Amino acid sequence: MDIGIRCFLTRTQGMGGEIKRDPEDFYVEEIIDLKLGDGDYCVVKVTKKNWDTLRLVKQMAKVLRISQKRISFAGTKDKKAVTVQYFSIKGAKGEDLQRVGIKDVEIEFLGYSRREIRLGDLLGNFFRIRVHDCKNGEKFNEIRMELEEKGVPNFFGEQRFGTRFITHEVGKLILQGNFKEAFWTYVAKPSEVEKKEITKIRRELWDCRDPAFGLREFPKHLVYERTLLQKLREGLDEKRALLSLPKTLKMMFVHAYQSYLFNRLLSKRIEDFRTLKAIFEDDWASYITYKTKKPSFTDFSRVGVNKKRVEFLINEGYATLALPLVGYETQLEGWCKVAKEFLAENNLDVSSFKTEHKEFSSSGSYRSAEIPLKITDLRFENCVFEFYLPAGCYGTVFLREFLKKDFIEEES
Repeated sequence: MDIGIRCFLTRTQGMGGEIKRDPEDFYVEEIIDLKLGDGDYCVVKVTKKNWDTLRLVKQMAKVLRISQKRISFAGTKDKKAVTVQYFSIKGAKGEDLQRVGIKDVEIEFLGYSRREIRLGDLLGNFFRIRVHDCKNGEKFNEIRMELEEKGVPNFFGEQRFGTRFITHEVGKLILQGNFKEAFWTYVAKPSEVEKKEITKIRRELWDCRDPAFGLREFPKHLVYERTLLQKLREGLDEKRALLSLPKTLKMMFVHAYQSYLFNRLLSKRIEDFRTLKAIFEDDWASYITYKTKKPSFTDFSRVGVNKKRVEFLINEGYATLALPLVGYETQLEGWCKVAKEFLAENNLDVSSFKTEHKEFSSSGSYRSAEIPLKITDLRFENCVFEFYLPAGCYGTVFLREFLKKDFIEEES
């Protein structure tokens, strides 16, 4: 698996250990600034165990007998965990929720709102994570001190790259204009993290590339794979089949490739400087604001004549180094020119991110290279970590520097 993470920032030996042995070991609660009152949107707080977000939305819609499009949320959460999320349901009433009985799911009606819950509403997440068989005390303090000095890397976690960690590969192939290979990578490329019987089917399909075989052998829960194979049976080519996918799924491909490039850039930055606190002209900086007393990232700006001011804000914990999420409007200057080399490895450049299809294009943006540890309430006791992270930061990435291991779940 290559998702672009090539190194650790800290030099201290890791604490070791295992996470997610049981769902109760990994607790995540969303922090959202809700605006309740009157309105057409019913707002609920949902506590769930062993449910991924999209699957639960589908089940809630089925029980309520409504379209999934009427249910909105601020972010997706892992399946193997206990998670607290907030949902808005257009046109539903509080009493409707009494009809929702789903195993391992508790739904609490909070009130109504005039607008749906959206992705940008998520301020961050509170985590409580138990680590089994980890080294206690001394290693934790050494690593924490090193991170406070150098910064906490804000890599994109494995969840960003799909259950088989191939989403970014599909995105790269799309940007290269190789839709045929992108199609078969998404549908059939095998991965050892899936169930063995699924891996066997994918491996055979990867070799034979016969839609009839895939439709016959794939289980029904692989909905998108089966849909794409059916499109080939109906006479569409691979490109038109991919274009038939839902918009949100199509957008994930190129976004995942951007995330891969970001991880490569962040790894290179760490290798070059061994700290995230150093900033130079033509770098970019992100700035931190507070909502409900929690830190969130806000504006980004290029570093130039304001360099001393940015350095002061970084030292005070109100700014961080930012790195590009490369797109067709990204100007790769200064140290970030190294991204051109990463693109050239695959015969790409920034203009490649502008295609004839909007869902397969991106103008680019920026992302903080650092998680703001200094202003985070971090507690560790009896092998249990408790901490808050701003939206877009990954709990497993945060723990990675402490434990010095990567987390890949195999399905049983």
